[in-house]
Amino acid sequence: MKPFAERIHLEQNEEIIKIVRKHWFILMRDTAVPLLLLIVPTSVYLFAGDVVLGIPLLQHFHYANTGALFLVSAWGLIAWMMLFLVWTDYYLDMWIITDQRIITIDQQGFFRRIIASFRYERMQDISIEINGFIPTMLDFGNIRAQTAGHEVDFRMNGAPNPRDIKALILEAADKIVAERHAELHEAGFQDHRGGL
Repeated sequence: MKPFAERIHLEQNEEIIKIVRKHWFILMRDTAVPLLLLIVPTSVYLFAGDVVLGIPLLQHFHYANTGALFLVSAWGLIAWMMLFLVWTDYYLDMWIITDQRIITIDQQGFFRRIIASFRYERMQDISIEINGFIPTMLDFGNIRAQTAGHEVDFRMNGAPNPRDIKALILEAADKIVAERHAELHEAGFQDHRGGL
């Protein structure tokens, strides 16, 4: 099975320049809470379960150990689902930068995905935002692209090397705009000569 980015339909002669996913720190930050939710109850059950189940009140219940195992297992299943959701969001959220346009994929939960694209000719502005000590030190931030005629801003939070990505997009945009301008100029020049 092909990777998800390779299953995106590209136009004729369109080539992928770069695939951008969120910075690794975003994944680590988002997995911290589910990982703690998985590790702490399991550790308490495994290493302190005898102490907790040794309380005289609980010794009268024959199924206390089974019930505790069930609760820890259910808790662990929920934590694993949370971890999988974080990983899915991280892996499937991306910007695919081609030589003609940008394709944005926003994964929202397990079963909802928004795919949008815009051509470089429609791009009005692209900006980056780096806020805080950790993003500055690790070089990640937010990229926002505004397009002509659309109220929707295309945004990626936690993008790695946002300055480099912005420069790459501007370079591709300048190239495509220059090619379109040359085509129009050539077409206008031929029409003018044909009228002589």
